[in-house]
Amino acid sequence: MINTTTRVLIADDMPLNRTVLASFLSSHGILSDQVESGEECLKLCEEKDYDLILLDHRMPELDGVDTLVRLKELFARRGKEIPVICHTTEEGRKNINLYKAAGFADVLIKPIDPKELAQVLMTYLSAPQEETVVADEISDAVFTKALEADLDDEANRENARAEAEKLPLWLKIVPNIDLVAGLLACGSSEDYMDALYIFHASIDERSEELLSFLEQEEWTMYALRIHSLKSMARIIGAKKLGEQAAALEEAARSDEHTFVKKNTYSFIKAYREFQVHLAPILDEDEYKLLSAAENLESDDEDAPDLSRTILYVQNGEGVVKKGFEKNLKTAGFSCISIPDEPDKIIAYRNDANIVLYYPLTDEDSHTSLTMNLLAEICQDDAKIFLLAGDADELEKAMQVSGARRVTKCYERPVDIDAFLRDMDYYSMLEAEYHRKKTIFVVDDDPGFRSVTEHWLSSEYHVSGFSSGDAALTGLNTVTPDLILLDYEMPEMDGCMFIKKLREDMGTMPCPPVIFLTGKNDRDHVFRVLEYKPDGYLLKTSGRDTILEVIRRFFAERLFTRSQNLTDGF
Repeated sequence: MINTTTRVLIADDMPLNRTVLASFLSSHGILSDQVESGEECLKLCEEKDYDLILLDHRMPELDGVDTLVRLKELFARRGKEIPVICHTTEEGRKNINLYKAAGFADVLIKPIDPKELAQVLMTYLSAPQEETVVADEISDAVFTKALEADLDDEANRENARAEAEKLPLWLKIVPNIDLVAGLLACGSSEDYMDALYIFHASIDERSEELLSFLEQEEWTMYALRIHSLKSMARIIGAKKLGEQAAALEEAARSDEHTFVKKNTYSFIKAYREFQVHLAPILDEDEYKLLSAAENLESDDEDAPDLSRTILYVQNGEGVVKKGFEKNLKTAGFSCISIPDEPDKIIAYRNDANIVLYYPLTDEDSHTSLTMNLLAEICQDDAKIFLLAGDADELEKAMQVSGARRVTKCYERPVDIDAFLRDMDYYSMLEAEYHRKKTIFVVDDDPGFRSVTEHWLSSEYHVSGFSSGDAALTGLNTVTPDLILLDYEMPEMDGCMFIKKLREDMGTMPCPPVIFLTGKNDRDHVFRVLEYKPDGYLLKTSGRDTILEVIRRFFAERLFTRSQNLTDGF
């Protein structure tokens, strides 16, 4: 499985190509940076570490091959090899062997097929990337974490098998359900039981609805409903039912109506059999969705507000150290001072949302290690990362790869008034980030919408809407922090919704929109990208991926806003 902490660099002089690739990566939960020239690619690779580079062959001034040669020199100096994938036009297909001979790890032909890109990602990103650590700084053991959430696919399957042991005995003998597949999609036994409950409760209504569209020959609505059923079947691990639904959907969209009429009744029969097999779920009160929703409260409600707490990492007991502490406390901030030691940093990582590091780069220091450790913590936990110190110390610290996460540097002598104003601003950003946010889920599929709402409700306020019109009406009362939007909906599809939303908002800022859809073919993706959404997720992504992408989306917005202050070093 691809590690969700990976980052890819996209280099292409065409904005549309960069957007397409970034959206494909986002659908796999992967963050990316984009540049439009070879020079910018080299500059960013000097500043940051990447796990993969997608490099256009034909760029003005410095083309892909010339850029690759200089990248190889850079990698050699760093002692770390990064796979570089060439993406080029159809006419370059005949030169694939030449590209590989030049040093490219692989070649993708434009327009890039999502399946081919996914294969490249699995090939070059599935293996864990080793950390490059300077040997004389500290033992690799310092970098060991207690737990990695996404080690590999087998680890996830092992976890799913463990969760399967928690399921009731009757469920383990239900035919035509792959419990492990369902648990991989849902994440836990509790969430899986909720999905089953929703699936079971909607069987009567969905069956009658589908038959009605069949009898009336409403093929567009038929395709929409069978598509929704396909998604729900796959979520619970009903693979065979999902495959049957996929075949009917394809036939309905291809106007193969004879096939649809011939096979729908047998599909409905198989679908209704789940009503009998899953009937015991009505007696599993501890797993019912409504009961769970009533008792579901965020564990963070009583958590202390850490937005005005500063974790001050430094060495020594000098005047500078005490001066920072005194001024911060006078301004109403809590200040936790700890030495520049990895075990101390890890021990206090959860006690503050703003980190201030005062680096010393003498021969006994380990600034590089501390910078990388703090950058990793600040990225994972969405903390503000700041530096303060002498100009030469800051310059050396900013040459470390961890500097990519630094929001601002304060060179001595520090203007304390300006520094404290910045602290107030960062504190406001952190308080805003940790506020429980509101998300609209807009999807005409009540089953999938209910599952998504349940998945999100532990961390967010969630409102569900069955149509674009209903969501637009909801915006008259509440402005959400994010809209998760289905692509295919009757009357007003996702793209029409975005267009209407922007027209209605006028000059007011629109809430961000991430598409959550089952459509990933090239034509649909390109149509979606014309409207420049803030993200693109597939419904097959599963609970953990959806939650992680949303968390990272909000975290990246925080980081971007934090960099709006530019008066520092």
